[in-house]
Amino acid sequence: MRRFTKILFAGAILIAIFGASFFFFYKRAQQVQAKQPLILTPAVLNQPLPPASLVNLAGQVLDDDKLRHGKVILVFSLSECEPCDQENAFLKTAAANNKNVRFYDVIPFGQKEQALQTAQSKYAFETYFDDHSMLSRSLQIYQVPVKIFVEDGIIRKVWLDATTEPAAQTAFKQWLYAL
Repeated sequence: MRRFTKILFAGAILIAIFGASFFFFYKRAQQVQAKQPLILTPAVLNQPLPPASLVNLAGQVLDDDKLRHGKVILVFSLSECEPCDQENAFLKTAAANNKNVRFYDVIPFGQKEQALQTAQSKYAFETYFDDHSMLSRSLQIYQVPVKIFVEDGIIRKVWLDATTEPAAQTAFKQWLYAL
């Protein structure tokens, strides 16, 4: 019986060590990830923009030529997203100072008519709904705000967070004005 107790005790210690190691490894991985800037998504960078069906309130589809030629920033947002609202004013100013880039607001999911009606009065740019979430799913956009810079149909840069903080706004403006 004493031998069984020793084996049980040794097994419990090994399980505790394994559990603690896993916990600390997991925590460390989270800390490393949290320190990384939410600017790049390597999987989509330098890839062609996937097929899209972006529809406005009048039912018109955004011309594919406008998406795939020149410099375009797609701003994925929702009308009930507070960071999206805060970012909107900043982006409007940034876009006004840089006319060689076209900006489009894209609503990735939700009730099309209602979302477009609300967004039309709220957002600074032409607003489109991602019909059937085709583009959003292809790019794995499940939260907002997200901004995607497309140059001649190729995804060049992705921002996975709101540019509401002064440092993020400065970095965005510097990058945008360098285009």
